[in-house]
Amino acid sequence: MKASARIARTEWRRRRREVAAGTQRTRRRVLLIAMVALAVVFGAVSRSAGASIAASGSIPIDLLGIGAGLLFGALALRSSNVTRARFEGLDSDFLLTTVPARAPALGLLVFVFARIGVFLVGPAAGVAVGTALGLRSPLVGLTIFAAITGITALAVGVGVASRLAAQLVGRRLARGNFYRDLLVVFGWVPVLLAWLVLDSTSISVAPLLERFDSLPMTWIVDLAFLGATGLGVDGARALAAVGTLALAVPLLVGVTTVLVERLWVREASGSTGPHGSHSLVKEGWLEKLLGDYVSRPALTVARERWVTERRSPQGVLYTAYVVFFMGIILMPMFTIVGTPLFLFLVLTLGLVTGFAFGSDPIGVKYRVLPMLLTTIGGRQFVGGFLVAALVPGVPIVTAIVLPLGVLSSASLLETVALALIGVTLCACTATVSLAVEMGVDRDRFSPVSGFFTSAPVYTEPGVSAFVRMACVFGIVTVTAVPALLGYSSLGYESTIVRQIGMPTDVVRLGSLFLTILLAIVVSRIAFQIAVHRYQKYQLR
Repeated sequence: MKASARIARTEWRRRRREVAAGTQRTRRRVLLIAMVALAVVFGAVSRSAGASIAASGSIPIDLLGIGAGLLFGALALRSSNVTRARFEGLDSDFLLTTVPARAPALGLLVFVFARIGVFLVGPAAGVAVGTALGLRSPLVGLTIFAAITGITALAVGVGVASRLAAQLVGRRLARGNFYRDLLVVFGWVPVLLAWLVLDSTSISVAPLLERFDSLPMTWIVDLAFLGATGLGVDGARALAAVGTLALAVPLLVGVTTVLVERLWVREASGSTGPHGSHSLVKEGWLEKLLGDYVSRPALTVARERWVTERRSPQGVLYTAYVVFFMGIILMPMFTIVGTPLFLFLVLTLGLVTGFAFGSDPIGVKYRVLPMLLTTIGGRQFVGGFLVAALVPGVPIVTAIVLPLGVLSSASLLETVALALIGVTLCACTATVSLAVEMGVDRDRFSPVSGFFTSAPVYTEPGVSAFVRMACVFGIVTVTAVPALLGYSSLGYESTIVRQIGMPTDVVRLGSLFLTILLAIVVSRIAFQIAVHRYQKYQLR
């Protein structure tokens, strides 16, 4: 029997290796087919574009320069991501005993260039051949392919060097990773604000675009079309592009080698000792403030939520989603219906403060969830998250809304009501998020590299988390509908209001207090649902 079992296991392993080899061959075939398809598609488009350029007799230098800049940025970003994954997997202890640091540095650059080139060779060949057929100039195909190769090499050098430099800064600066990821998460906000300012003012960007043809990215375009005749290509700028690439690529190779040596040889690998450790159960200001009203387990859950957020501020990431949702979806709706932006700000504050500390209970408590389920009840768990959201949310909302209300045309009673709306929406957001998130199985979470920290965080892959987040946004926004209608012209100028003869101020105040009451009711219902789901939660 033992021999038979051993033979069966051997055959099973052999079959598994055969299946794995077959899967690998299938992937290669699919990749080859995809490359050919992309080459055909890009070739057809490029042929049409080349024929149009040949008919017009001029090159759209600005448009192609912007396209080259976007391609350069995308390749540099992809190179940076590939570098992060591969550089962390290199075992420097073994490498440095056999070869100098410049050998793996050069090997890393070659690997990233080859990884990018495998997926770029099909579209690049299609563009080169298609443009050559459209312009009826075989030589231009060679110059286009050379230009794409050059910009790819430059982007790879910039991406690899920037990733290694960011890692070096992160080691030298305690908060380096935080500021880097803060730029990644909120970097789109200044761009959106600049677009809104330009859209609402008479400032024109045409003079800036007129000067774009003198930037280095347009030199790449001249290099790409150097093989064409009769298009007015600037040969001097094409040669300048060649010189820039010839100088920049070796320089970036040297910079990469220096950074690898600093990271592996000269820099300390880490730090030791406890930093910022706190007890979660000792008496503190929280017990003095809320000890008579909130149970000790709930206060412990709240304190742990704050400590987790301080060490790995994932709540900041969720606030970015809130700001994006409010700025892209709701702000245009506010503008259309004529609702004041003051109310939009209050709604945003309620969502932001509620999401920052009251969301993602399974991911935040993933490691300690088995202990919590066996030690505290559902009211303490949900109440702890609610306290964690309200304690910072109340002062933040009050400190922002009250001064703005005094400076605005709103009355004192309206200002107080708006502040109460912000606080109740904070509680509503936290409880609704808890009720929705507590229905997710713990097995669906997996560790991933999180923002603002090198430690893994637990999250659910896929789009399910974003769908639930959208549900929470929708429920909280519907809760604020009475206030939105009361402050819009559709509400206080409606036919029913005119027939009743109710003053506008009364309509507005009534809508505000109705929103407060509705938010309290929704929070209460969501609280009970979250408690019930916590009590019925099962670990598989």
